[in-house]
Amino acid sequence: MKTDIFKNPKLNFIELRYVKEIPECTKMHLHEEITITALKEGSLNLSFNDVSLKLLPNEVGIINNNIPHGASTNTISKCGYVLYINQKYLKYLNLNFNAPYKVIKQKDIYKSFIKLCDCLLNKEISLIEKEEHFYSFCLFLFSSEIKEDYTSTKPTLAFEIKHYLDENYLEEFTLEDLAVEFSLSAVHLIRVFKKEIGLPIHSYVLNKKVHKAKELIAENISIVEAALSSGFFDQSHLNRSFKRIFQITPKEYQSSIFPKC
Repeated sequence: MKTDIFKNPKLNFIELRYVKEIPECTKMHLHEEITITALKEGSLNLSFNDVSLKLLPNEVGIINNNIPHGASTNTISKCGYVLYINQKYLKYLNLNFNAPYKVIKQKDIYKSFIKLCDCLLNKEISLIEKEEHFYSFCLFLFSSEIKEDYTSTKPTLAFEIKHYLDENYLEEFTLEDLAVEFSLSAVHLIRVFKKEIGLPIHSYVLNKKVHKAKELIAENISIVEAALSSGFFDQSHLNRSFKRIFQITPKEYQSSIFPKC
């Protein structure tokens, strides 16, 4: 499976991953960034908790940050692009994407996205040109095409729990510990969190740990150290979880960023 990654600390608000042979990722997971994806051949089923959307060539899929999802291939699918965007950067540009997910079928947006991806992966193009191209794409996509306001008032309890997990996910705790923290029964705690966040508590915590390990690996920290510093028992434990979410191993990811590793 050919994989190519663009990631640069000076443009730390984006990361792009290209795969020639698209693997399945059926296990529900989430990303802390907004995800934009497209493919050139085949098709994908993007699965959410309550709906499934088909993504075809000449279309662009957008998934908001912290939205649980999975993906399965219907046929042999090739040449997939996944762009991760830090939501804070969009807010810095006074742009936003409020929908949980969307498939955009306009070919001009698809072509613009592929052109951006080719630019980011081209090692002969300067960083400033890459940044300008990305900036222009964001203005084109988010200010012109995403006009619906999906913002809604959500119950606060699940997000209070989520905030607690975000702050303490590296600590060792039990469901009973959380239940005591929020004055709930363990059963109610599980139900509230799963209903509003879309993942079981243990899956959400695992996602947080994997994303922490990914950050450390991108700083060229050894995979063993990254695994232990992000709450995994060992490198093998990280490898399994990392590949389940990102479809590549930590070593493949690090080697794509630091070719001499």
